[in-house]
Amino acid sequence: MSRRDLTAMFEPRSVLLVGATGDTMKWGGWVTKSFAQTQDRRATHFVSLRGGELYGLPVHTAIADVDAEIDLAVIVVPAPGVPDAVTQSLALGAKALVIITSGFGETSAEGLAVQEAIVAEARAAGAVVLGPNCLGLYDDATQLNVYGGTFPSGDLALATQSGNLALEVALLLEHQGLGLTRFASVGNQADLTVADVIRDFAHHDATRVVGAYVESPRDGADFADAVREAAALKPVVLFAAGRTAAGAHAAASHTGNLAAESRVLRAICRDAGAVVVDTPGEFVDAVATLRTGFGLGRRRVGVVADGGGHGVVAADVVTESGLEMADLSEATKQAMVPHLKHNVPANPVDLAGADASMLWCFHGLVDALLAADEVDAVVMSGYFGGYGAYHPEAEGIELEVIDAIATAADQRGKPVVIQSMEEPSANASIRRMKEIGLPVFPRIEQAVDALTRLDRPPVVTPAAAEPVPAIALSERPAYPEARAVLAALGIPFPPGALATSPEQAAAVLAEVGAPVALKAVAAELLHKTDAGGVELGITTPEIAAESYTAMVHRVEQAAGLALDGVWVERMAESGGVDLVVGAKRDPAFGPVVLIGVGGVFVEILDDVVLAPAPTDPAHLAALMRTLRAFPLLAGARGQRPVDCDAVARIAARLGDLLVAQPEIGEVEINPLRATADGAIALDARIVRTG
Repeated sequence: MSRRDLTAMFEPRSVLLVGATGDTMKWGGWVTKSFAQTQDRRATHFVSLRGGELYGLPVHTAIADVDAEIDLAVIVVPAPGVPDAVTQSLALGAKALVIITSGFGETSAEGLAVQEAIVAEARAAGAVVLGPNCLGLYDDATQLNVYGGTFPSGDLALATQSGNLALEVALLLEHQGLGLTRFASVGNQADLTVADVIRDFAHHDATRVVGAYVESPRDGADFADAVREAAALKPVVLFAAGRTAAGAHAAASHTGNLAAESRVLRAICRDAGAVVVDTPGEFVDAVATLRTGFGLGRRRVGVVADGGGHGVVAADVVTESGLEMADLSEATKQAMVPHLKHNVPANPVDLAGADASMLWCFHGLVDALLAADEVDAVVMSGYFGGYGAYHPEAEGIELEVIDAIATAADQRGKPVVIQSMEEPSANASIRRMKEIGLPVFPRIEQAVDALTRLDRPPVVTPAAAEPVPAIALSERPAYPEARAVLAALGIPFPPGALATSPEQAAAVLAEVGAPVALKAVAAELLHKTDAGGVELGITTPEIAAESYTAMVHRVEQAAGLALDGVWVERMAESGGVDLVVGAKRDPAFGPVVLIGVGGVFVEILDDVVLAPAPTDPAHLAALMRTLRAFPLLAGARGQRPVDCDAVARIAARLGDLLVAQPEIGEVEINPLRATADGAIALDARIVRTG
């Protein structure tokens, strides 16, 4: 979708506030006071039934009494009065409307109908609508504050679906010495969406980092495109709630349960090139490093500490975070020697015993590490930032050293992050670090985690779907039909057939060879194992016949289902790793594919990766390396590594199937046995939409 013109919203020459009041206990009172404080920046007009005067400005009793062209109209009146306020504001030429009022699409079908009528009227007049049910907006350069509170100035632009969460972010930003260029609360996204606002921020010159809190984009594909467009221009950092199983919706397969909405959202954001975090605190920490513009290169870190313990702990945290402690060359060690009194040059380097007279040694060591080809970033840990407490002169020296370290980082083009035990004190040194953009944190794990955010995910180019054979599905496809559909995609299965009697079960075993597995077949049966519908290792026709009869009775008693029969299938070779691969049609983003640790404990282990479909198998194979269980796939305890490429190709084909067949809601193979020689499907399920 093309970028919408939001100039009238963020840079209006004239504003109209409908619902002005001097009562700052009310929302309209905050905005009224804010507009009054900036009336010298733009023509400002107030409307309220009370009339009179507020902050030296006349208050009109009706919008029609305003004799002026309006760029932006802000509406803070009870819901029944909003439609008329919109109509009259548009009559004054308003090109942007901010509707703070709630009580529309978020409350009832009737409210949604009114909301849609408002948007239709605004669009017909060439205007944009932010809200309704929103917190407002803010632009630092023009001092436009439709929120009414205060925001710190900075270089982050923030879009949010939660107004109050944005207030927490603002407080955390201020503590970190950061702030906002622009802010917009999208509310119901009746017209302007999170995607629209992100696009505007991406092209806003004063913004260095684009941020957003997202719950449910209105148009998933457009949202992904907007994030991808923004990430190509500047860092994008996003966070969303509901990442735990508590937020998952019931579904007809393991894939449906595991591919919860927020997980899909996070995968979409990752593939679009955004840094994805979990909490407001992590969000602000990520902004602190991303705004520096540095990258992480090969992720090799040098550590400078003023105590042995700090160095050891920092090294542990760096390694556990997936970064690498740099292996220093002899040349780098020699460059460090002049800045050390007694300790040997190493990584981590220990300045234990340093006093105020050695403050410039911090700069020398940091610069030597930054200059090294084998170092991509530097972490400082310990008391640095607090040496001014030793002696009055030390504070001035430490400030100079801080400036020199920041200059060295800029000149070398590599990041430096600092953990200082003095950070909460907000002394002169800590304030200087924040003023000049040198990220400083109170805890080492916080500093290192923020550093890892510089490893921005690459923008993944959307893939084209591979052709899929035409298929016709029954209303409730059971395993035999699902197996046939997936086999037509080139996915291998062991030989087998459906038996509808004990005698047929014995005959199939004789045909495919022992040992075999018996699987109960019924479209309604999701968890066959729980109902006693799976039996393994059957070796003779006689046992197959007996097991058939017992299984039919057992499943009918446990699940109350009449079986369509029992599938008799040659058991695959033992060994390898059992995985789950699947695809689900997400209501916002469309088809997504999933790969994870499979078997009967798939939801308990909860170790999966997701990607939007269609997707490149090479991308899926790379994502598999992020699974917690990847060491098993890579060949633990002398086992041969499994063929991850084969797994990825199968998962990608499931995505192709959903792209080609809109009537399929979910498809899953569980387990998919992955070995060094490929992968074979041992069970499958297809669920239609609706």
